[in-house]
Amino acid sequence: MGILSTVGNMIGDVLDSTSPHAIYKLEVDGTVINNEAINRFMSMTITDNRGLESDTIEIQLSDHDRKLQIPPKGAVIQAWIGWSNEGLVYKGKYTVKEVEHAGAPDVLTLRASSADLKSSLKQKKERSFHNVMLQDVVQAIAHAHELEYSVQAELAQHKIVQLVQNESDANLLTRLADEHDAIATVKNGILLFTAKGASQTISGQTLPTYLITRDQGDNHLYSSNDGGEEISAVRAWYYDTAQAKKLEVVYGDASNQNIKELRHIHQDKQSATLAAKAKLLDLKRTAIKLNYTFAKGKPDIIPEMTYLFEGLKEQIDDIYWLGTRIIHTLDADVGYTSGIELEVFCPDADDVAELFEDQFESEKDKKWTGVVVYYQSGDKAVPLTKGDQSNPKHFTYLYVSKEAAQARLDREYSLLDVETGKFSAHNELEIKPYTGLKTQYTADKGKTRQWLTKGDQSNPKIINHVYKSKLAAEKALSREMPRLNAKKDMIQQVKDAD
Repeated sequence: MGILSTVGNMIGDVLDSTSPHAIYKLEVDGTVINNEAINRFMSMTITDNRGLESDTIEIQLSDHDRKLQIPPKGAVIQAWIGWSNEGLVYKGKYTVKEVEHAGAPDVLTLRASSADLKSSLKQKKERSFHNVMLQDVVQAIAHAHELEYSVQAELAQHKIVQLVQNESDANLLTRLADEHDAIATVKNGILLFTAKGASQTISGQTLPTYLITRDQGDNHLYSSNDGGEEISAVRAWYYDTAQAKKLEVVYGDASNQNIKELRHIHQDKQSATLAAKAKLLDLKRTAIKLNYTFAKGKPDIIPEMTYLFEGLKEQIDDIYWLGTRIIHTLDADVGYTSGIELEVFCPDADDVAELFEDQFESEKDKKWTGVVVYYQSGDKAVPLTKGDQSNPKHFTYLYVSKEAAQARLDREYSLLDVETGKFSAHNELEIKPYTGLKTQYTADKGKTRQWLTKGDQSNPKIINHVYKSKLAAEKALSREMPRLNAKKDMIQQVKDAD
């Protein structure tokens, strides 16, 4: 008995004939399989991943009578899954990569991965790109592998000053996606490059928000770690050919000593800044995670959809979540369940070009004599000084503690050459002072989003959560306001000193 008679179209009565029951359909090399093997079916697991990580399917079949043949690798499986009263949902095309036979009891396992991810994408290449747009790079890769392509408009015109490839196209796409806080993936023969959290279809339509209530769940796991929340800035390095030395950029608010540092040295300042920004956003999204399992499987959910919860905890219910991985499990004994891995949904409303100014470059003709760093005390900012204060450099990061500010003060003073008044090996980017706060909320289950503001909106800080109600958003802005007031106090002190 070959592979065509070992996997089937499960429409039998898992429950009784009047109750909704899980169904699936499989095609192997274009042939729809009949029901002969339904008594052999044990389980099927479909994993739907985000990005260039291959989607997978695993099928287990009983070989209790030892009549199954071990099939060859390379067969193409297409899968559908659903419920008898709702119909089937297409879950993709997969190529068999691994077969396994084990016993006793004897079980045949087929493992396949997404047929969209071509093997040629994993072959190493050496080439370079100079002064091109991001869309040009994606287009070149897509054409080389006979794929169509789609690049989100906001990303398409990002300029690539210098890009050296000594890796596979898959690795290059992943690296570019990481640097631009984006997702690169291949779906249905199309190479997609879109912003992480865009929550859009290939055509640019916004994906629906999925509302989940507690009674739908079998179990959940919420976790919050200090690492991502405490890191408020990321340091990245690049090589400046004109100065023939390595320089740094820091993205974010370096308000404590726990600054994440990227090891990779970038080709130029823009690439380093984008990479630092992308890493900081990723840390914020993944600092809080949620795993949720539906007691009744949901074949229509996909990664990159946004989700709302009701009936769990306030920290979970108040914000929008972004799906990152879906695992569908159909078991002959247990039934059909769906598990989903989620991270915080952070809409990106910032433009790097507008957020930062290179103060060390704009102030290159000044001669500094000392350093001033500030830390927060309630609604006020307290300065710490070091060196001659006749013309000190004021660092307008507001630190959360005196200890953190002291560490920054010592570090900056060590970089100051008191004879020349210049800072060595230093090219930090300073964030413009925030004047107010703003965040997003929705009152119609995600159909539309509205902004809620607090304070002067000439340059507001955006709290990168989307809240499910105006009340939840108001609470978030109120929690952040004392720190903003302290920053305003710091900026006033800097102006007065000048």
